[in-house]
Amino acid sequence: MKIRAQNSLQFILTKRLTLIVAVFWVIGALFAAYTARHEMEEGADTALVETSRRTSTLIIDYLENHQGAGGIVVLPEPGFDAVHDDDRNDSDHDDHDGDFDDFDDFMQYQLRDAKGDVLLRSQNAPETPFDTPLEPGFSDGDEVRVYTSVTGNGDLFMQVAEPTEHRNEAIIETMVSQFTPLIFLIPVTILAVVYSVTHALAPVRHVRNEIETRGEGNLTPIAQDDPIEEISTIVTAVNRLMAKLEAALSVERSFTANSAHELRTPIAVALAQTQRLLAELPEGHAARKRAVQTEEALKRLSRLSEKLLQLARAESSGGFSPTGHNQDLGPTLNLVIEDIRRAGMEGAHIRFDAENLASLSANIDLDAFAICMRNLIENALKYGGDEEPVDIRVIDGHIVQVANGGAPVSPDELDQLTTRFKRSSNKADGSGLGLAIVEAIARNTKSELKLHSPRPDHADGFMAELRLHQS
Repeated sequence: MKIRAQNSLQFILTKRLTLIVAVFWVIGALFAAYTARHEMEEGADTALVETSRRTSTLIIDYLENHQGAGGIVVLPEPGFDAVHDDDRNDSDHDDHDGDFDDFDDFMQYQLRDAKGDVLLRSQNAPETPFDTPLEPGFSDGDEVRVYTSVTGNGDLFMQVAEPTEHRNEAIIETMVSQFTPLIFLIPVTILAVVYSVTHALAPVRHVRNEIETRGEGNLTPIAQDDPIEEISTIVTAVNRLMAKLEAALSVERSFTANSAHELRTPIAVALAQTQRLLAELPEGHAARKRAVQTEEALKRLSRLSEKLLQLARAESSGGFSPTGHNQDLGPTLNLVIEDIRRAGMEGAHIRFDAENLASLSANIDLDAFAICMRNLIENALKYGGDEEPVDIRVIDGHIVQVANGGAPVSPDELDQLTTRFKRSSNKADGSGLGLAIVEAIARNTKSELKLHSPRPDHADGFMAELRLHQS
């Protein structure tokens, strides 16, 4: 499971949920520890009372039968089993036999008279009296918790003590048993939270990925497969926004295409009339120079209208092969090169390496590929050096490289060449739309246009590399 960037919704939810769960775990454990300590203190005190109540009568009886012993009577181990052997058959005693055995390890008791002298003690009790007053009830002495009860005729005091070290040890072990699971539960909780958040946010990531794939060339609605209300609301809003954007872009493209198309006829008529005028004007006529300038301007306007038509098509959705699979592009590239040569656009300066032409194939429409190659080659012919030919090569069956000589383009200018109407500073007679058209088609067909200047392994020139998408 992958934790995403710190500004991601998954990371924020995971961090907050983990922190909340961990805090509540600790609070719950502390409360449980406090409750357990309180209950253990009560249980231990109850054990002292029960021990005093159950043994005081037997101990006094034992003393009466051993009055001539002299000194402090020390009961041998194992504790209360030696007080009254004939009481072993008593069911009450049998039920707690094991308890008395447990008490021998830590339970201490002394029988004292009114003066405070010790008359009888357990083997593990100190010879000196407990440093607590002879008053009924609980009291804390040096390292012991003592319960004092009055027995006999009111002149004897039974004191049962438990070392505080033993009691604290039991409490600490309980605390450790409370908090030890947290060492394992918190990491498990983190993993569970990450897993839950990751799967819960899967629809959100799906919608995000779908939105990322949308762009100027792909404004299709996002499918609403998930019934989650918040996500479906977002998807609906995004689809409405894309529909409005698609409508606006369609109007823009339609206007551009229609304008360029409608301009073609009057431009062609004006160009024809200008050329006819040039043919009728004699050499040396004063109006002939202006007519030549008008002809050149009309030619540039004709090329611009043609580029605008290509741009309108390039920026529309589509561009993939009609079959959805790779198709042979070799004949199309060969046809484009021959057409440019026949058009007289410095055809003699094209050097084409057709060795790998037969292997050229990609998932792109033939017409879109032809537009790309025509613009790349025309761009190289316009801006390349006159002393070097334009090199065209096919690599790996899906990469076409078009390189030309000339002065190199600066890095800042290179990054802006795919912008509309951006021309290189080397020459200024282009429309500034060629590379923008290629970039638009490449984007719509999941291809990639890379620009290099200077050319690889050269100190000058320019190279455009079109990496076509393979299906």
